Amino acid sequence: RLGPSLGVPAALSMASLLVTLLNYAMFLGGLLIKLPQIIAILRTQTVTGMSEMSLVTECLACLSLCAYNSLMGHPFENWGEMALIGAQCAVQIGLFWVLTTQAISMAPRALGVVLVIVGSAMMASGMFPAEWLPVLGLIPTVLGAYARVPQIILNFRQSHTGNQSVITWGLSLGGNAVRILTTLVSVNDVVTLAGYVVAAVLNLTLVLQILAYWSRTNEVVWAQKGKAKTGTAAKSD
Repeated sequence: RLGPSLGVPAALSMASLLVTLLNYAMFLGGLLIKLPQIIAILRTQTVTGMSEMSLVTECLACLSLCAYNSLMGHPFENWGEMALIGAQCAVQIGLFWVLTTQAISMAPRALGVVLVIVGSAMMASGMFPAEWLPVLGLIPTVLGAYARVPQIILNFRQSHTGNQSVITWGLSLGGNAVRILTTLVSVNDVVTLAGYVVAAVLNLTLVLQILAYWSRTNEVVWAQKGKAKTGTAAKSD
């Protein structure tokens, strides 16, 4: 039987191993989290039911979270998956701009992309004031909520969830739970912890909406796809 001198180090070693495995799982999840939704968009060739504002603000939330953790010197394994998720959000935004049936102006959107690139470069070069780091740390929480709340409201109003994927939001929820645990264990940062808790509540709401509106969503999405095919055939004639 392990004595106190051996049991405590062994327990700490197991806890450290568990956290490491969870971090690797987060990176794997980060690679796949948005993929089902991207595939759904490419398959149906429609972005019906999706909120551009939600996509943009979620992408900005990922960027600001990465910037905050990098400037704070937090271990990359504790937040690196957000860089992967941010890249996939950018792909979704591009697909929205290409496939949306709404009339949109690309000039202000292109300007926004340039401003984000310039701002990121300035922070990477050390030009961000240290006293503003707590504010930067709160931005992901505010933007994350702002990204999801419009989608949640839109879902309630239209009584369907469009191409929102239960796999995507389910993985997001699971990721939040993991990050709450790893933050408590390895990062002493209340700002980061609060962000993951808020995100978990909102992601749970989205998952419940997708399940509640499942049948109605299928009807709307495939009806929209049928209209798109009919319109294409009419143009070709």
